[in-house]
Amino acid sequence: MKIYINPKGIYLLKVKYVLQLVEKNQSCSFNFIDNKVDADLIWDHTDESSQPIDLVFYEKLDKQKGLDSEIIFISKTEILTSEGEKDEIAAIFYMVNCLQEYSIDNSLKDEFGRFKYDKSYQYRFDCVEENLVQKKIDTFSEKIGLKLNKRKSTFFISHDIDSIYGSIFQDSFWALKNMKFGSLLNILMSELILNPGWKNIDKIINLNSEYDVKSTFFWLVNKGIENGKIKNADYKIEKENKLLDLVNKSGFVNGLHKSCSDMSINDELKKGNLDTTFNRYHFLNFSTRHDWSKISDSNLEFDTSLGFAERYGFRNSYGMSFQPYDIKEDKLHSFIETPLNFMDTTFHRYMKIPTDKISDIIINFYEKNDTNCDFALLWHNNYFSNYKFGSFLKEYKKIMIYLYENKIEVVSPQDIVNQNRII
Repeated sequence: MKIYINPKGIYLLKVKYVLQLVEKNQSCSFNFIDNKVDADLIWDHTDESSQPIDLVFYEKLDKQKGLDSEIIFISKTEILTSEGEKDEIAAIFYMVNCLQEYSIDNSLKDEFGRFKYDKSYQYRFDCVEENLVQKKIDTFSEKIGLKLNKRKSTFFISHDIDSIYGSIFQDSFWALKNMKFGSLLNILMSELILNPGWKNIDKIINLNSEYDVKSTFFWLVNKGIENGKIKNADYKIEKENKLLDLVNKSGFVNGLHKSCSDMSINDELKKGNLDTTFNRYHFLNFSTRHDWSKISDSNLEFDTSLGFAERYGFRNSYGMSFQPYDIKEDKLHSFIETPLNFMDTTFHRYMKIPTDKISDIIINFYEKNDTNCDFALLWHNNYFSNYKFGSFLKEYKKIMIYLYENKIEVVSPQDIVNQNRII
């Protein structure tokens, strides 16, 4: 299909970017041409046969102002031209790239500097569980005569390693509180023989291997509390080389868990001696506006930090991995983002969902979105505990059984990068 976009239009690169996303999503190919006469589809605000273009939206992008969701999505998740036509391309661009978060207004952030779920359009329209971008891509594809592509959804599974020495305090307190004196003895014995309960990387590897799953471990390279708020690692990365070597030798993947510090990404990679280009921000403490640029300027090629801490679902209303767009520099960022859909602490600490309901929620969510999604699941190593978090371990196993029995592919960061890079 031949595509013409007015080379003088302020929407040129943005429209082309979305069409490239459609190419990835629908496994199709567009031919971008310079001759409008030969085009099958036209984006040209001076031409009556043009696809809908909301020039006001693109002017806001150009000025990098007026992008709050209350302004862009007034009563529904649609962007309309002055003639009242839906500009699906503009809406896709806005949602995929999290432009509702572009404001630096502190009222939009929580105490840790994270974009708050209750300030999002997903909260306002109660649509965080809807793959809205996919719906718009499907609508657009059908409109232009493309046969819809339905690829079976996959999973990306990872473990943030925040603490490996916390069992002696948390599991012991749990055992005392519940008068589990046999468990308390086992916990203390493990500490005495220098095999603490949360230093369980080998157990996670063995468990995942039973279900033919290769997962990713994200490591902190800085220890201690940052700015009096967020605790980084309780371990020193240089003393845990055997654990990282075990991950590599077992065919699993190591990644950086960018700490809450002023140290640059490349400096953290160097400090941890981490031979990786994969990352997740600790505590999901990052800004799409500022930190995506930092990722682009680093050696990283993959990030998976884009999730609401307070709610499972789609933070950018899209189920697939993607290469973000930098509206400040008017170009693509250099890395691939895989949004985080499910996190153990979201269910436990924020939503306070009964533990025995977690696996059902995740499985049901998958079954409602069983095509064209790259689901990211985060399960911290401490939630593999047999004690305080033993019930969470049962839920994790239920998910693994479901993936195994239904032959659902579990992908690696490199797989995702290779499949989704535009340039």
